Amino acid sequence: MNGGAELDPKDRILRLRRILDQAGIAYYALDAPVMSDAEYDSLIAELRELEAAHPELGSDSSPTRRVGAPPVRTFDEVRHATSMLSLDNVFSTGEFEAWLARLGRQVGREPELFFELKIDGLALALRYEEGILTSAATRGDGTVGEDVTANALSVADIPPRIATKEPVVEVRGELYMSKRAFADLNASELGGRAPFANPRNAAAGSLRQKDPAVTRRRNLSFFAYQLEVGPPIDRHHEALDYLASLGFAIEPHARVVDGEGALAALAELQATRHGFEYEIDGAVVKADRIGDRVAAGSTARAPRWAIAYKFPPEEQTTVLEGIEVSIGKSGKVTPFALFSPVRVSGSVVSRATLHNFDQLSAKDVRVGDTVVIRKAGDVIPEVLHPVIELRPESASAYVPPEACPRCGSALVRVAGEVDVFCPNRFCPDQLIQRLIHFGSRDALDIDGLGEQRAAQMVEMGLVTIPSDLYRLGSEELSKLPGVKEKTLARLAAGIEASKTKPLARLIFALAIDGVGMQVAEIVAPVLGSLWALSSIEASELEALDGIGPVIAGSLARFRSDEYGARLLEGLREAGVGGGQPVAAEPSGSELAGLTFVITGTLPGLSRNQAAAMIADHGGRVAGSISAKTSYLLAGDSGGSKLKRAEELGVPVIGMDGLARMLAGGSLPSE
Repeated sequence: MNGGAELDPKDRILRLRRILDQAGIAYYALDAPVMSDAEYDSLIAELRELEAAHPELGSDSSPTRRVGAPPVRTFDEVRHATSMLSLDNVFSTGEFEAWLARLGRQVGREPELFFELKIDGLALALRYEEGILTSAATRGDGTVGEDVTANALSVADIPPRIATKEPVVEVRGELYMSKRAFADLNASELGGRAPFANPRNAAAGSLRQKDPAVTRRRNLSFFAYQLEVGPPIDRHHEALDYLASLGFAIEPHARVVDGEGALAALAELQATRHGFEYEIDGAVVKADRIGDRVAAGSTARAPRWAIAYKFPPEEQTTVLEGIEVSIGKSGKVTPFALFSPVRVSGSVVSRATLHNFDQLSAKDVRVGDTVVIRKAGDVIPEVLHPVIELRPESASAYVPPEACPRCGSALVRVAGEVDVFCPNRFCPDQLIQRLIHFGSRDALDIDGLGEQRAAQMVEMGLVTIPSDLYRLGSEELSKLPGVKEKTLARLAAGIEASKTKPLARLIFALAIDGVGMQVAEIVAPVLGSLWALSSIEASELEALDGIGPVIAGSLARFRSDEYGARLLEGLREAGVGGGQPVAAEPSGSELAGLTFVITGTLPGLSRNQAAAMIADHGGRVAGSISAKTSYLLAGDSGGSKLKRAEELGVPVIGMDGLARMLAGGSLPSE
């Protein structure tokens, strides 16, 4: 691996730990993965190699020695009776055979093995006392998880009572969402909002609902894969038979094998991996004899008696049929590729982003090319490169448009920047994207106002600016094609409810350039009402801690340009934004009295999510560094804020440091 060639070992190790800590928080705690499993596995393998080569740089807090991530405090905490460890991974038959040989040496003979599919879901620990389910907990950090008992009871595969004479039985298994349930959820239950990225995210998000009735509607499933506490049983497959007799579902392809049988099963699985009713990302092979498990033991992170065989990322070739552009809410023009549908990593894809025109030119991708598509795990597919040898003579280099393909305005590009913009604020495509943002979850959370509905409203002329929503009555809404009466009622209720959302969320919903949620939360208390934005001096805004001249200028320009002025006036006429409802009290006080500034790219979560997490625990987020700043939360490419923090002596932490603060621990010395 050469990912850290430019850095000395210590710098590379520290950077890898930060990236992996952030990715762990995103995956385990927030159900919002920021990298594919393959990318994570590659980075963790590189970190292990570096730590092995430089043992003096080892740390007990390293992701290589930990399991999962600290639980988010949405639910009560549950301390596991025994640690819920993770699994080490292999990616080839050679690596698997090496693991098998080590296991044989550890147990003193050829071990009997158990083979099972690696379901892409969420690990749960179920505790039964006197036969009654008393606790259901997520993995969390392996020691402490989240109490999700009420929601687990709504899953049909999890029995609330089992027929046993054992005082305590603990069952561990995988909560998952079938492919059919996932498709049904994204098609019918999200009210037009952005769909879940994959079944694993959907399952985790459904389990963490505040209302168990919502969890019940999501049709989750559960496979038991381990008897952790219960009657003494010598063989794993016998323990699973016992769990099946209690009413638990067991993955039907699980079976006892020897070494050759395991290799044959892995080879077969490579060919059939997409044919199951649920998503899998590999297989798990483990010692079947409990005595062999005791002999092999465990590390602090993973058992030595089990291994996960992970599938590598898939690449496919397809023919590029077209290159088109999309217009974002800020007017940014993004090219994307359209190609013949191809199945990659279990799903059929037919489009991929090309990021910007400079990247498109650098890759020299042309219509008619045979291109290599990669989709590692469940992330957005990527066009890697064209196959030059198969390029047809008719293929010509792509010429970026000079005018917006939707409204005809001449496109503009700021000198020295890669992005190209449509300057027309009333461009229909921009309006659609701003309307979607206006009703999004982080903004005004208007149930039913998704991409399809927003596009219909703009195309039919019902909405020419987001404030037009408040002029729509039942007669206008009924004109929307193909919308059922129940959905229309939900949409109307969502529009009405949005009128009383906190002022900060309304400011964020306006989609003002550079104004995210943290800036909106700083500005809202000073304004008191949205209408004050029309008269407050830019110098007053700039004087606020966390608001610099760039943001103050953006706010001032918004209220004075035609689009912004019309939107503010429309909201005033609708009576929206006249006062600031009291915000909810923070759920924790671990960060009370502390002010944070966020910079760089946080692989674990978005800046808005990080700001919300800080606020939820009593902290405050500012937009710019000052002597009053308590900590700079820095991701990759921190830029000028990182330099300013160093000049002022402001402590710099990463997501690992923030996670430890939330968990009540000390900050990392690095």
